[in-house]
Amino acid sequence: MSSLHCRSVPVALLLCWLGGTALAQSARSQPARSQPDRSQADTPPSATPHQTGELDRSALAGRSADSLRTVGLREALRLFRQNNLSLRRARSEVRALQGEARQEEAYPNPTAQVTHEPLWRGGTHQSETYLNLSQKIEWSGRSARIASAQQEAAAARSRTAADSARSALEVATAYIEAATAETRRRRLGQVTGVFRQADSSVAERERGGDASGYAARRIRLERARYEQRLAAAQLEARSARRQLALLILPSEASSVAARPLPTASPPAISKQNALRSALQRRPELDRWQSEVNAQESSLRAARQEAWPDPSFTAGYKRQSDGFEGAFLGVGIPLPFFDRNRGNAEAASARLQATRTQKLLARREIRNEVRRAQSAYASTRRQAQLLGDDLLQGTGDLLRIARASYDEGEMSLVELLDAADAYRDARLTDIDLQADLWGRYFSLLRAMGRPLDLP
Repeated sequence: MSSLHCRSVPVALLLCWLGGTALAQSARSQPARSQPDRSQADTPPSATPHQTGELDRSALAGRSADSLRTVGLREALRLFRQNNLSLRRARSEVRALQGEARQEEAYPNPTAQVTHEPLWRGGTHQSETYLNLSQKIEWSGRSARIASAQQEAAAARSRTAADSARSALEVATAYIEAATAETRRRRLGQVTGVFRQADSSVAERERGGDASGYAARRIRLERARYEQRLAAAQLEARSARRQLALLILPSEASSVAARPLPTASPPAISKQNALRSALQRRPELDRWQSEVNAQESSLRAARQEAWPDPSFTAGYKRQSDGFEGAFLGVGIPLPFFDRNRGNAEAASARLQATRTQKLLARREIRNEVRRAQSAYASTRRQAQLLGDDLLQGTGDLLRIARASYDEGEMSLVELLDAADAYRDARLTDIDLQADLWGRYFSLLRAMGRPLDLP
């Protein structure tokens, strides 16, 4: 037993040494943490492993609770067109008008009639039997009524397209808000992570006598302030997710996260190109042109209805005395009292009102395009002037300030100033980019072009 025990001790020592060597090599082989770029996600680079675990668990819990789904703008618009209830109703109305237009093309059905007339005089009995077939011939306003119904259906399609474009802009705006909220949350998470690390560092220095109690309390206060801002940003991001989900997935109680907006600026658009595109593509102009065509057809139909539609009758007659034969008749209403003048005057007034509305719509579209293009060009110039100067050097500002403060080369006030400068620069850039993309999509909507990222 003693010899067995002596042999097991060196074996145990050897295993322990091998395990320690493996752990040391594993620790040395792990790559150093790199600083996050502008597109990095939630976890700040300065978070401790314990804090990182807490953030990961809270993020997973939030995503599980909200059934998070990440979409791009094109997919969001596709889901909107597929699931939006207002568009479904509008499409149903269009199909109803198309059915009515097809019904106008149908000819009236002929009328078949059989008549038997028994006659008596004293003891004498006679009878007459008729077989009639009547057909009304619509030739006065038939073509005009068909054209009017078809143009009404075309106007409904244009109205649906205009409503869809208007609602698509709401989806794009909600997408921008969701993407901006996510980016703002990440930036505040980075700054909050700095103060979490600084709080731990100053606590250690306070215990070692290298930092004052005031500095420790000031860092904790600043961390609490940024923790509160981060919590508010997280609530804003969840609210933006739900708002986007309501627009594109109304039947599901889920959250939808938006992918980040492109860092590059959207392209420049001249006023001449914007006006030309709007006058060619805007569905409102097609809608009012269809309305004008429909009213013109209604006016022609009202004027032509003063001329009566004849009815032709053909049949066969047989008498009880053996006489029989065919007959033919024509019936024409006489327009002595009703010449449909009131309906013609009403149709003429509606036509004039529709033409005026078309001119107003054209003028409003021109003004809308000019305002949207001017606002977009101004915001784009501002983004170009401030974007590079605003963010130049801010990526390393926070990292350098944190390292300098840990080494004692920077005061507490300088660290707080650096953190505020980083936060202000990043949030200003986020707001500027959100405003730029919002005005870009508004201009695309005014031009009648589909909303999409360049």
